[in-house]
Amino acid sequence: MQQKASFSWLYVPLSVLLFLSFALFVERSGISYSVTEKPETFLSPLSVLEEESTTDPITRESTCLVLSNSTGVADDKSLDTVTAALASMKVPYDQHDVEVSKSFDLSSYETLIITFVELSRIDDSIDELTLWVKNGGKLLFAIRPDNSMELQKIYVPLGIGYLDKGYIESDGIEMLTPLLPGGAGMHFGLDFMTHSSLPVNLTEDTILHLISADTQGVPIMWETAYGDGKIVMINSDQFIDKSNRGLIGSAYSLLQDVVIYPVINAATFHIDDFPAPIPEGIDEVIFSQFTRDIKNFYLNVWWPDIQDLKEKYNLVFSTFIIETYDYILNPPFIYNVNQEDIFQYFGGIVLRDGGEVGLHGYNHVPFCMEKDGKNQILSYPTWDSQMLMQSAALELVRFSSSMLPGQPFTTYVPPSNLLCDDARVWLPEILPELKVIASVYLPDAKVPAYVQEFEEAKDGIIEYPRITSGYDPNNFMQWVQANEIWLHYAAGHFIHPDDILDSSRSDGKTWLELREALDEYLLWLYSSMPGIRNLSTTEGAMAVQRYARLTPIYNCINNKCRITLDGFYDEGWLLMHTKNKPVTITNGSLTEVSENLFLIQADTAHLLIGFEE
Repeated sequence: MQQKASFSWLYVPLSVLLFLSFALFVERSGISYSVTEKPETFLSPLSVLEEESTTDPITRESTCLVLSNSTGVADDKSLDTVTAALASMKVPYDQHDVEVSKSFDLSSYETLIITFVELSRIDDSIDELTLWVKNGGKLLFAIRPDNSMELQKIYVPLGIGYLDKGYIESDGIEMLTPLLPGGAGMHFGLDFMTHSSLPVNLTEDTILHLISADTQGVPIMWETAYGDGKIVMINSDQFIDKSNRGLIGSAYSLLQDVVIYPVINAATFHIDDFPAPIPEGIDEVIFSQFTRDIKNFYLNVWWPDIQDLKEKYNLVFSTFIIETYDYILNPPFIYNVNQEDIFQYFGGIVLRDGGEVGLHGYNHVPFCMEKDGKNQILSYPTWDSQMLMQSAALELVRFSSSMLPGQPFTTYVPPSNLLCDDARVWLPEILPELKVIASVYLPDAKVPAYVQEFEEAKDGIIEYPRITSGYDPNNFMQWVQANEIWLHYAAGHFIHPDDILDSSRSDGKTWLELREALDEYLLWLYSSMPGIRNLSTTEGAMAVQRYARLTPIYNCINNKCRITLDGFYDEGWLLMHTKNKPVTITNGSLTEVSENLFLIQADTAHLLIGFEE
């Protein structure tokens, strides 16, 4: 019997040879990057502008009334989601709490949004409300109303041909129209949405946008005309938290002939814990697939694959340094891993390719003390004093500057997205170059993360949350991202190199499977966002400043829209939702995102859009 030859004995000398070759390459050639002196592109802090301003801000008349009910928990969440969506879109609105007073005057409003379930709260106004819609009013039910006597009075104008008793439960949604960019025809939420809906059959003149994704096909969202007015109905109690703001904004836009609102137009790609010390030794799963130890896998497999994705989608990497994984919480805070070549090699390539290297941590211990009660939740140790945390932060800046000379470090990502209140206050004070904090957009019931909005904080720091994460983003993350495409035209994704080494974080998948999953996600993302700008985190923060200060004022008549941009600085980006076809634009450019949705680049504060007659 012929024996198979074994070449495993070659592994050790080959590995040594590869590492020596790599080390020699770094030593002899280095990674060349330039330290460019760019003109200042951060805008002056709002506090400075307010002190210098001699003019009053422009006020706009509110034509939208939001009805709320302060006694219901779900109603409160629905209200928060609606008002946050309107605020992001710079839609002026008034709010009326029906618990305080059942009576309200609709005569000065064009749009009404109901954010509560119990229609009995407005039983005396039901007839007046339906007459107001018939005469040209626009009504949005942002949450499914209760199946009550009040609903029995008005269900026909809502586009309902038959209303059964009680409620029906269904799962997920199927998007029948391009309500959200990239969503048409897709299924979302079979494992995270369970609707309580009215059991209805719709009339033929309704336009159905969403149905449940299960076999029942329950109508979940539709629009219908009533007289000279219009109604959009959400037949679900599920769209009441932050992840659904884009859907609420889209529902509002269905009521209007034209909606124009500012957006960020930025896609950022973050790699946390990078550069960072690479674990020594062999991972059995990786070795069985690639016959490499961990370091050589990262150098010769993972990094080239990540670079290929960068080239394919024109990604701009923002990476965030961890100096050591040792939980050193007392001085001396020093570097003790002896992998300088790794930091300089990876960091140099990121900077050479136009990316950014930011701060993550001296170690991977969030800046929280025992009294905060947060580190313990993720089994981290706690710091004993503010002084120790500050010393560790200063050591990280010293080390990062020594590895990558001349580079400003303007962005900070909290380890595990944990950042306690006291540290949030002193961090910008001891790191004067710091301008951006990038944590997360969505809260997590299990983790007390530092949750952000896209905004400028009062201390001048720009809050720039990341939206999705992982090599294999799940259906929920895709849903969240689809909402954010509509609302902010922004994408922010982050990965950790060492997720591959953890079977729970990688869901037991091989690197080849993870790489393919990330590729598929990025393909969907970029197919859904024509005209999106790939930016570093710092550049994205600059875009947030311009977005946050921009307010469009527009008047659309006779197939033309005249737009004035209050707060315009040097560029502006907007989305326009309209069923009319735009054919010309003055002082800007148009990109079709999806049916009825257009991305506008504004070159000046005054634009004119012409529509097909």
